[in-house]
Amino acid sequence: MVSRGLRRRHRGRDSPIAFVTDEIRALIGVPGPRFAAPGPLGLDELRRFVQAVMESDPVHWDAAAARASRYGTLVAPPLYVLHAARRAPGTPDPLDRLAGDPDWDGLDVGAGFGGLPPLAIPLTRVLNGGTEAELFQLPRVGDLIEAQSSYVDIVDREGRSGPMVLATIETEYRNQDGATLARVRNTVIMR
Repeated sequence: MVSRGLRRRHRGRDSPIAFVTDEIRALIGVPGPRFAAPGPLGLDELRRFVQAVMESDPVHWDAAAARASRYGTLVAPPLYVLHAARRAPGTPDPLDRLAGDPDWDGLDVGAGFGGLPPLAIPLTRVLNGGTEAELFQLPRVGDLIEAQSSYVDIVDREGRSGPMVLATIETEYRNQDGATLARVRNTVIMR
């Protein structure tokens, strides 16, 4: 069942409306811009992150334990890469928008994820459809982490409450030597 009258006639029968156009499909596989962390992973930054996620493994904070480990040096927890490429000091805080728009939820419908072009889809609800992470190696102190995203799939779907679009975005995280640290896939649901 398609809600809100979003149906069209197709070959003599009703079918759900399609939101994914050829122009939107053309975005699949096109890499977005590279984003780099504002600086290399430092000891203080690692300490604060480890405390924030309550990580107890000493390879993340004890130099002697790290040297004796298979890593040989201090390393960040596996999902640190998701937080490494953030805004640089002195750049505008995107949450300042709340001062003028207290109802803003932090999302802009259709806004590009990871610097990707926004999807021109007239659906107003955006939901998290899940995250998958493939980890290759842990970032080391001194690593400069870069991230680059691309759409790997954009499809129309019909749900119980009506039409939706699922966009799958893959982000690859690398260090300054080009070694892959992690590959993360996020699914965004637009309804």
